[in-house]
Amino acid sequence: MATYKEVLKIESETAPDTIRLIKSGAFYRAYNRSAWLFRCCIAEHKVVRKYVKALQENIWFIGFPEERLFDTIGERKAEKTDYGFDIKLQADEVPPDEAYETWKQTVETVDSSKADYYALPLAGVEAEREVIRRLREYPLESKTLTEVMVFVSELRQLLNNK
Repeated sequence: MATYKEVLKIESETAPDTIRLIKSGAFYRAYNRSAWLFRCCIAEHKVVRKYVKALQENIWFIGFPEERLFDTIGERKAEKTDYGFDIKLQADEVPPDEAYETWKQTVETVDSSKADYYALPLAGVEAEREVIRRLREYPLESKTLTEVMVFVSELRQLLNNK
C-alpha cells in the first residue's frame, strides 16, 4: 500500500484526460484531480477530505470496493497499471482546469476519521502492532462474553488480511 506522498506523486504524473485509480487494500481510490474527474465524468461518489499532517495539506479522495470497479466505471476502458487502473476520458468530457480549484473549495466532503484508518487493511508487523494496541485499549473487564468473542473475531480478521 502506497503512502500518501507516493500517491500524490503518482497522481501528479497523470495526464489531464486520465482518471488514475490507485489500489488501497481491497479498495480503489481516486485522489485529488482524479477524484474530481471521476465525480464530474463518471459517477457521483462521496468525497472524503483528509488533512495529511506529514504533507501539511488536504487531500480529497473517493473510493469503492475492488469487486465494484467495473460496475462503477461502466463501459469505459480501464488500463491496468502497476498501482491500479487508468481510465482515459474523451477530450470533450474533460472540464476546464480552473473548475478543479473551484470544486476543491465548494465540494461537499466528509472529513476522514480514525474509522477510515481502521477500514484499511494492514500488513505484517503493522497488523500485529495494531492488534497489540487494540488489546491494550480494550476494557475486557467490563465486556460480556459475546462482546469479547466479537472483538477477538475482529482481531483475527485483521491478522488474516495481511
